[in-house]
Amino acid sequence: MAKHQATASSIVLAEPSLANLSGFEEALAKGWSPDPRRQKDTAHVETELAALRHDGADFLARLTSGEIIATSVSNREPQRLVLRPFWIWDGEFCGYITLRHLPGTSQLPLHLPGHVGYSIVPWKQGRGYATQALQLLLPIAAQAGFERLGIICNEDNRASRRVIEKAGGILHRTGADPSDAPDTTKLFFWLATGRGL
Repeated sequence: MAKHQATASSIVLAEPSLANLSGFEEALAKGWSPDPRRQKDTAHVETELAALRHDGADFLARLTSGEIIATSVSNREPQRLVLRPFWIWDGEFCGYITLRHLPGTSQLPLHLPGHVGYSIVPWKQGRGYATQALQLLLPIAAQAGFERLGIICNEDNRASRRVIEKAGGILHRTGADPSDAPDTTKLFFWLATGRGL
């Protein structure tokens, strides 16, 4: 399995594969969802778990294909989304982090909250894994041509804000985002990848 590791780090980013699918399955079975907005959506988690158990190879292919159709920022036409998912490991499955953008640009579709999405399983939280995973993702983003990443969290999500700031995120604006309800205040951060330095 391809891994991306930083020195003195207790985690690695592993590309999803059949070899490590059992850890992802176990997390789903415990009720975790890779989408933080669907953590309490038990029906969605159960549907995903059933699909994984029915055909693990097909589930993995769907998860890693990047064949997600998104709405373009510029002209609102459907466009394929570039998605690079990684699983966070410390010897066992810890969570998920992904880099996402529209092809040929660093822009995002209107419905996506930032270039990065991540979720740590509850039993691995509080260990700094989200910050480490975000730092490990930066050179991957730099290789993909990004000088900076846009990352968003809810204003009241102190844990996520700490993760982003510890990784070097700089707050550049506060307000609503099309990816969420208009009355939800978001914090918008830029995070330099180190490309061009």
